Amino acid sequence: MTLLQAHAISIFLPQGDTLFSGLHLALHREVTAVVGRNGSGKSVLATVLSGERQPDEGTVVAAGRVGFLPQMADFQERQSLGTVADALGVTACLNAMARIEAGSCDPADFEAVNDQWELPEQLSHQLAMLGLPDDPWQRCLSLSGGELSRLRLWRCFQQEADLLILDEPSNHLDAEGRRWLMHQITQFRGGILLISHDQQLLSLANCIYEMSHQGLVCYGRDFSDYRRQKQQEAEALAHDVARAKQQVASLARQHRRNEEKAQKRAAAGQRDRHNGSQSKLLLDYQKNSAESAGSARKQQQSQQMARAKTELQTLKAKMDPAKPLRFTTEDAEKRQARLLTLTELRLKHGQFDPISRCVWFGDKIHLQGNNGIGKSTLLKTLLGVLPAQSGEILRHSPLCYLDQHFSLFEPNETVLDNLHRLCPSSTVAELRTRAACIGFRGERVTQQMGSLSGGERMRLAMLVVSHQDQAGTLLLDEPDNHLDLEGKLMMAQALRLHRGSFILVSHDPEFVLDCGVNQYWNLNA
Repeated sequence: MTLLQAHAISIFLPQGDTLFSGLHLALHREVTAVVGRNGSGKSVLATVLSGERQPDEGTVVAAGRVGFLPQMADFQERQSLGTVADALGVTACLNAMARIEAGSCDPADFEAVNDQWELPEQLSHQLAMLGLPDDPWQRCLSLSGGELSRLRLWRCFQQEADLLILDEPSNHLDAEGRRWLMHQITQFRGGILLISHDQQLLSLANCIYEMSHQGLVCYGRDFSDYRRQKQQEAEALAHDVARAKQQVASLARQHRRNEEKAQKRAAAGQRDRHNGSQSKLLLDYQKNSAESAGSARKQQQSQQMARAKTELQTLKAKMDPAKPLRFTTEDAEKRQARLLTLTELRLKHGQFDPISRCVWFGDKIHLQGNNGIGKSTLLKTLLGVLPAQSGEILRHSPLCYLDQHFSLFEPNETVLDNLHRLCPSSTVAELRTRAACIGFRGERVTQQMGSLSGGERMRLAMLVVSHQDQAGTLLLDEPDNHLDLEGKLMMAQALRLHRGSFILVSHDPEFVLDCGVNQYWNLNA
């Protein structure tokens, strides 16, 4: 059964460029995955298929109810969720039970409870199952990124939807959260469109599509087969392009040789005419014949060259126009050996014992711990945004913080305006060059920040934090979230080569290893 049919849909960017055009997609009662580079239009496609946005061209027809989980929960969405009880839909019942326990005999309260007298115990079990704090009145704004992701996902799976569209659903989830999500996906009886770079999740797909400048191409169901096919296609295309270039060059050389021979024959005829060794009538006949043959030869050569160049351009058009990403960080100068000192530090909202640690120049630290244990809270406390409950923090050098929600950016400003505000010592030309190195070339820097995907914002955020004026400690809260596979590799390489120090939160062990981490702080221990 086809749950959704998209026909010839197109989206055009404000600058007039085409994001994608003429896409066709049919979704069935199975798991369909979409992969692709950041900026290829995956998240925009999700909003179009979910009905959140209308396509500029084409139609989308859904045969049932469609549920949608956007990639990022903005401040407005997190605020609108209210408390955990509000998000779970149990506030009215809990309030009614509290009033009854206080002596209320109002029939409306008993109607609100509706025989759900075991709700408190069931709710406690449910919160534990979701990995959420055992306090239904906690505001969702105060939840960690992983806790909020679990809650949003639970709400999404509880919808009576025939089709779920999940945009990067594993972002912020720890290992347990990923296992929970995979279980939810396998148990869901409807169709799922999964937009992800998570190879574990992609292993659940019945069909994998890649979104690129060529549109949507299906690659079967096995992610390793997809990677292998992509590599084979790239190698074959590169071979064909090289062959087509050789053909153009060979024809050009052949044409030059033909012209040189024709010029030599014409020069010999001129000499014979001057010498009078042959009759003028014969020479005129030879000249006319040569000119006629030369004209035919040039026309044939021109047609051959046009065909060869057309073939070359056709092959080049199939190649990905995006240049390989380049990501660098500023070289840090060794000003002070000790950068940060923590003494018996206890957090107001953390779940771990007091911590006493030092960060020295060159320390590359992986901050480990389950969702909700206090990793983000610790980083914000080190930064001074949140107060400590007790203990001491000595900051011997500057700190630069990249959070999970890109709060350093103004969504209504352009990319260039944001970069100029956050890197005031850099010239516009320098900022344009750096932006181009991570995929923002030409007029792309005039786009509004709020129109970018999560991966594109994360690239820019990493660019900002890695090009600050003073050396210090980078505080990186899940910087690999939202990034495509190439972006992860480039960021990991930049952090591995970075001479300074960082404290990194990430749930991807391969990314952590690639970053050159040399210390581990485990908050679970």
